[in-house]
Amino acid sequence: MLNTIKEDLPIWIPLFSKFIEDITPYFTTIRSPNQQQVRWLLSCLDEMSDSQQIKAVNHLLTKVSNDIASNHSLLVDWLRNNYRNGENWYKLSDPARQRLREWIGGINYTDFQRLVNLILNKLDLQDFESNRLCRRRDFWADYSNRFERLRILLPKTSQIAIGYQIQGDVDLLEDDSSDCKEVCIFDFGEWFVVEFFRGRGSETRLFPKNPRNQQILFGESTLSVKRIRCLGGDKHDHEFLWQIFSRIWLANNGILPNPNAQPSRNPTAEQLQQRENRLERWKREIERLEREAKVYCNKICFLID
Repeated sequence: MLNTIKEDLPIWIPLFSKFIEDITPYFTTIRSPNQQQVRWLLSCLDEMSDSQQIKAVNHLLTKVSNDIASNHSLLVDWLRNNYRNGENWYKLSDPARQRLREWIGGINYTDFQRLVNLILNKLDLQDFESNRLCRRRDFWADYSNRFERLRILLPKTSQIAIGYQIQGDVDLLEDDSSDCKEVCIFDFGEWFVVEFFRGRGSETRLFPKNPRNQQILFGESTLSVKRIRCLGGDKHDHEFLWQIFSRIWLANNGILPNPNAQPSRNPTAEQLQQRENRLERWKREIERLEREAKVYCNKICFLID
């Protein structure tokens, strides 16, 4: 409307040139905005000048609650696409940048949490499988602020049961005769973390974020458990006390938990010995699974380290 009538407005009416700067402050007063109001806000942001938009986004990020952001992925997606990468990122204030990290991570963790809950509720799992999934869901909750992106890979049986109830990037996990089931790939900025859910091995793998790994892990439409294992990477177990040692492993690679995460407890000597015994069996199993994966990848001519 302004663009249509501005040539006919007297120059002494400053409200018509300044009112756009009041849009974001007005939006932040809405306690529970609906989808229409969010879409209205985004269309207004798209029409602002660069300087007006930067000011508005800084205000938005520091004034809107995390609850509102978690309920409106459309808002978070717009901010991620326009401000997470590129020069606009550095135009945000430090508090605004931190809040945007939290919003993006929160949306992605919610997708991961929803996936685990659907598996628990929709699939016929044994008790030990359910317990393992609950522990992984709770572990990654301490890293919810760090998730940049998430890719979910489901076998056909799981996709039929739950795939259509998950929002986000969900693809089919190719059947390569592995008994490992659902896979999640997390983007933590400088690292990719691959989490295998169920089955033998059932490890976590860590890959540096380089163009090759990015293309394969987030660009390839066809991935399988054996294809991912063929990429190598550093790996960690899910054996006894794995949470304590996974946190140390991640921290050594610069992946830190949320500031409010509770510190790990100190294990006893007896517990450490128990873990060491289980770890030896896991290492032998992983070596066998990796040999199987290399044979498979050689057969299909898939790139191997």
